[in-house]
Amino acid sequence: MIDWKYGAYMTTGWIVLLATYIIAKGITNSFGWLFLTLGVATIIIIVANYFYERKHPQFKEKNRTSTVDYLRGIWVLFILVVYLAVALHVTHSDIFLLTCATLAQSVPAFFTKYTNSNPNKN
Repeated sequence: MIDWKYGAYMTTGWIVLLATYIIAKGITNSFGWLFLTLGVATIIIIVANYFYERKHPQFKEKNRTSTVDYLRGIWVLFILVVYLAVALHVTHSDIFLLTCATLAQSVPAFFTKYTNSNPNKN
């Protein structure tokens, strides 16, 4: 079973980080500004996710279970092999690293289902 809402929710945060990095890299090539920009974007995403997950508990990761056994481990191993095989040949390996991290986290999120971890709590 594919959960499009949760997969899109998980992918959105990673795409925001990737877009922030690409925009900041285009504006400046200084590592300090890139690190600061990514740090601020990460903090904003974490705070936004915290408040959104409080209102919608079905999007908390602890309330999700995988519908395909061992998918996350196999997929992350596959992405790692692809990264190690391609990273030496790609000119922008830093962007490729973030793309691989995005794929490693967002694709398994589509194959989850909601399980209420606290059925007595309203």
